Amino acid sequence: MALIIPDEIEEDWACKVYNIVDWHTATLVDMLQHRAKVSPTMVLYTLLDADCNSVDHLTSSQLDDRAATIAAGLHHFGKVGDRVLLLCDNDLNYISAFFGCIYAGMIPASGVHIDVMRSDERFEMVANDAQPRLIIGPRKILADYKSEHKNLNCKPVWVPLEVLLNAKDKVAIKGENQGVAFIQYTSGTTKNTRGIELTHRNLIFNLRHQAKSYEYLDEEYSGLSWLPLAHDMGLIGCVLLAIGCGGRCILLPPKYFIEKPIRWLKAMSRYKTSMSGGPTFAYNLCVREVTEEDMQELDLSNWEIALNGADTAQADIMKRFCKKFAPAGFKARHLVFGYGLAEATLTVTRTQRRVSPKFRSFSRNALMAGFAWPSTNKFDRRELISCGSSLEDQSVKIVDPETHTVLRNGRVGEIWISGPSIAKGYFNRPEETEEVFHAKIKGEDRDYLRTGDLGFLLSDNLFFSGRMSNVIVLRGKTYDPDDVSGALEAACSDIRPNATAFFLSDPEDITSITVIIELIKKPQDSYDSIAELVYELITKTYDIWPRMIVLTRPGGVLKTPSGKAQIARTRKALHEDALPIIQKFYYDVPDLPPPLSREEALVEVERWIAQETKDWDEDVKELTREKLVNREMDSELLLNLRRDFEHHFHIQIDPSEFMVACQTYNDLCQLLAGQISAHS
Repeated sequence: MALIIPDEIEEDWACKVYNIVDWHTATLVDMLQHRAKVSPTMVLYTLLDADCNSVDHLTSSQLDDRAATIAAGLHHFGKVGDRVLLLCDNDLNYISAFFGCIYAGMIPASGVHIDVMRSDERFEMVANDAQPRLIIGPRKILADYKSEHKNLNCKPVWVPLEVLLNAKDKVAIKGENQGVAFIQYTSGTTKNTRGIELTHRNLIFNLRHQAKSYEYLDEEYSGLSWLPLAHDMGLIGCVLLAIGCGGRCILLPPKYFIEKPIRWLKAMSRYKTSMSGGPTFAYNLCVREVTEEDMQELDLSNWEIALNGADTAQADIMKRFCKKFAPAGFKARHLVFGYGLAEATLTVTRTQRRVSPKFRSFSRNALMAGFAWPSTNKFDRRELISCGSSLEDQSVKIVDPETHTVLRNGRVGEIWISGPSIAKGYFNRPEETEEVFHAKIKGEDRDYLRTGDLGFLLSDNLFFSGRMSNVIVLRGKTYDPDDVSGALEAACSDIRPNATAFFLSDPEDITSITVIIELIKKPQDSYDSIAELVYELITKTYDIWPRMIVLTRPGGVLKTPSGKAQIARTRKALHEDALPIIQKFYYDVPDLPPPLSREEALVEVERWIAQETKDWDEDVKELTREKLVNREMDSELLLNLRRDFEHHFHIQIDPSEFMVACQTYNDLCQLLAGQISAHS
């Protein structure tokens, strides 16, 4: 990267030591121009075909020249500041088009994946939200989309890349460090996709700290990616990181990986790259589909950084991956886990390189109640993996989403983040931007990003435990569908990886759920056997009663381009008979008593306490703080009462909250009643 001395007093020490741009002042134009100047013949990107052969490449000087030419062409159709929608395949055209917009001082909108299911629907959503002045891409792709989408409300100008590359001039506008570099559209897991405005400052800060955390400031970077370029991890974590680190990035189009996962590992073996990764489902596909014969061709000994993003159902899968591919040279200590999201540019936390991952077992019941307590028996166990600690100069807090107060270590709450990586906000959504990007912790003036994700901290390590929007509350207890999905996939090899969905059978019915499960093309067990296994596991392990289990062919669980289940859309498609259903199984839900109201819970608690304390020497109804302090009442008896209450009602109570409540008998009863009522 370019060596740029900032005007500000504060200076990034790495600028002088490693000759990289300072995130306080530089832009992506500075980054690429310097790379082209100092290493003009360096091959930044190599594109592979289905046989993992190299079919195209881009050097740093070629990309700089192509970007400047496209920029000049763009100025014939628009002006600085215009939004431009990228409509390219997962190849080098996407990278050239992206930097062409950056050099033109225009704002590319990234997020349309043209080779995934329902891409037309997503294209219309992004185009109508971004309101681009221009749409650019290869002539054939533009012609196909233009013929199918004649009624866009933005009325853009469609400009083929072939035309832009014929421009005779060259343009390179540096832009402003704190100006918007591009708009990254979200996956749309729970809501319609939204555009995130990322600044040059956001991006270069995140790239600089990614490089440091991977130790690529001290050695050569070589990466391989099959991730979509329209996704933040593929674009920022692979394409931009290669320029930032001054290394090569080999690109395997996503469709080739999905068709045959072995291609990913074959490419890693052939090109001896040191860094690659993806979501847990990618590792799971390799575990399931790579054969013993395939294994003979693999050499994964050069793979030193195997990235995996935050996922709640990953521990068992990642252990199996390590075991299966150990003979091919893969080592568990090369796994690097992290937590991140597009609203925070990309990376928020990372585990250390060359350090074996921290697999920890927690009580499932405790996690559902908001506490990260160790598991004490195999029937109440959920395994999670540390996502590591925060990048430098950023702050990660666990916050009570209702009170906006910070929770102590070991308490489950919403993950809030502050720091230079936090994006400017959502494009053209001021109210959502204010709510999500400018949240305040009680007693602080600093702005925080509300992630909507659940997690907890232990010894500065972040553990991701689920998404607030995905959790299901049944009879006052909270369940994470990802946890259930992971258990089902581990128990039945006929279930496709990352292909289950859970939701309330009826919004008014809080006692049962509907389960949708995609099966592999040729299941070994009968449909009846699969449904029976699913039903037994869910009812016995989780005490959940399905009203319906739906088995479908591939495509039954609608997903975002990055592979996350879209629950609301899947539920809607089921009701509209729009899913590829194989068979439905219906069940009677036991006639369970309705959840207790607060008043009913209070009566139940007082009755239970009276029974449990009838042999005490002290009258618990006369409990006061003074009696506890003066030891006129045995605090050990109260602690035993808490333990017995947890065992009897199958819940967990924070010990400190319990002791605070033990100031009066009424406070104690109110606390316990709140744990077992419907509105706790």
